[in-house]
Amino acid sequence: MRCNAERLIEALIAAQLMEMQIKRKKTPHDQPPCVVTISRGLGSMGKEVAQQLADTLEVRCCDRFILEEVARRAQKDVELVQALDEHVSHVEKHWWQKLLHRKDEFTRAEYYHYLVKVVLSISRTGGVIVGRGANIILGPERAFRVRITGSIAICAERVANREQIDNEDARKRVADTNRERADYIADLYHENIADASLYDFCINSDRYSRTQVVELILVAMRDAGLTLPEKAISSL
Repeated sequence: MRCNAERLIEALIAAQLMEMQIKRKKTPHDQPPCVVTISRGLGSMGKEVAQQLADTLEVRCCDRFILEEVARRAQKDVELVQALDEHVSHVEKHWWQKLLHRKDEFTRAEYYHYLVKVVLSISRTGGVIVGRGANIILGPERAFRVRITGSIAICAERVANREQIDNEDARKRVADTNRERADYIADLYHENIADASLYDFCINSDRYSRTQVVELILVAMRDAGLTLPEKAISSL
């Protein structure tokens, strides 16, 4: 039997989509906004690609903004919401239970509720959404879903150079962070982050520069029949 949080997600998505469809009927000539989700491995240049892609598409890049908006809507401290965010590297196996005993309680169901509403809200106006399982929330009808990965050797080298740490520490950080992100998706959505069917475009960034990855994504979006802004078309 599915948990209450899963049913809550489905109900929220249905309600929000109904509202979005009503608004679209009122403005039938408007072009749908560009919405791209980026799932990435640490060191794969995912965050950098997301920002450049957002600039090219002339939309907002939404990364930390998501947890800040969840905190604002839930009227919770950002640090508490961050403890539920995929970037945290020090959470313990039973971190949900640990958080529930805090004075400023924030339940899993509440986190689901506000996360879904924030992601759907971003999709109305367009944006490049980084992580948080946004590809699963929005699905293929409401976003172009991208997965960016890389070999642990290349990703660790990038992390080592960026953070000025030795290669062994970088490799451990890459492995640990990628495991946490995979656990996040498995725990919240019961999905495998590496399942290619959850994405429209997957790329190994080992052989490419950030700009080349952005160009490949834009080509894939164009070939998929999506309408791109002039700036994006002229960059190809």
